[in-house]
Amino acid sequence: MEDQRSQKRHTRKADAYLELTLDGEQGYIQKVIACETVDLSPKGLKIYMSEAVEQGLISDVLVEISGEDGRFFLTAEVKWISPCGDDGWYFAGFEIFEADNTDYESWAQMIERREAKEVDDL
Repeated sequence: MEDQRSQKRHTRKADAYLELTLDGEQGYIQKVIACETVDLSPKGLKIYMSEAVEQGLISDVLVEISGEDGRFFLTAEVKWISPCGDDGWYFAGFEIFEADNTDYESWAQMIERREAKEVDDL
């Protein structure tokens, strides 16, 4: 898998929840998959998850970062997904969209603060 990110990644483990709306026999079904972030960038996430989802899926994602950073409601598209070696577990890359009714701006500002702190710590 070739790295296609144009932005710096920040390794960070945080809880994430992927919300899916599935078209089932009984109508639409809401499903939430609990995941964990591996790394973050202003426009992307790498997530460790227990279920495979379709590449191209656009979904709401809630990321909960402990400490002062808080919770972020985001909209993102699955750009790639692959088995990770742990039986039944996957890594997936998500592109975050700047969308109405999301925390995209707060997310980008949080990443900027992290980058500034890393520079200050040098």
